[in-house]
Amino acid sequence: MAIQTTSLKSKVDSLEQKAEEYDRRTNTESRVDDAREDLKELNIVLRKLNGSLSDFERQAGILTEVFDQSLPSEAVSARDEVQSLTEVTQDNILDVIDNSDRSLASHVEDVRDARESVNDARRIIDDRLKAIQNDKLGDASTAESIQRIVGEDSDAMKTISQYRSFLNSILDPDGSVSHLKSQWQGLEKAFDNLDTDWEGFRKRHGLSKGTITDLKKLSRQGEVDLDELSEESVNEMLEVPELRSTIKVSL
Repeated sequence: MAIQTTSLKSKVDSLEQKAEEYDRRTNTESRVDDAREDLKELNIVLRKLNGSLSDFERQAGILTEVFDQSLPSEAVSARDEVQSLTEVTQDNILDVIDNSDRSLASHVEDVRDARESVNDARRIIDDRLKAIQNDKLGDASTAESIQRIVGEDSDAMKTISQYRSFLNSILDPDGSVSHLKSQWQGLEKAFDNLDTDWEGFRKRHGLSKGTITDLKKLSRQGEVDLDELSEESVNEMLEVPELRSTIKVSL
């Protein structure tokens, strides 16, 4: 569940007014001036925290909702740390101002520390997303290799291109998490209808592992000499309709 970052801002929106109330109550101008300066700084660091939280929650949502992965423990801890700050009320802030034993600046440091934790947690999430990205981009490359040897169906190549484009965008995406989730579900369904791995292709067509090795070489090189292929590989390829058009004999 996403943290309601707007609640942090709402807790400090009227702090300036509270400082004025304090002024009327104590009539201690110098202390109020100091408090106002600290409150300005608190507003600044809270705005920065809100920005970091927005980025953090978006990436956390991509990891957990789009790719159905669990949130790293560091991210859970960062959320808890921020949640404790959201529970600080305006009256709590006034108490800090009234209490000469603890300056409001210490609360400002608490917010800075929380933001640092959030930024660290986001980097960990991004590392997880990079691992997912690399793994699935490898699947896209394999699917593309298979397409090269079965004739490059235009719809299939378009699906692979869109699949790859989405994965390349996940570290800096556009749109809401719910939109990204819907988009990914559609792409994943279309992609799964293709031949996306060599082992699946081998089983579906009843090919030997040796033939798959030859097909991988053909995909990489574009062409192979006939004497480099075993009779078994050639016969198996000719039995697969999608592969017949890829076999050309040059004299």
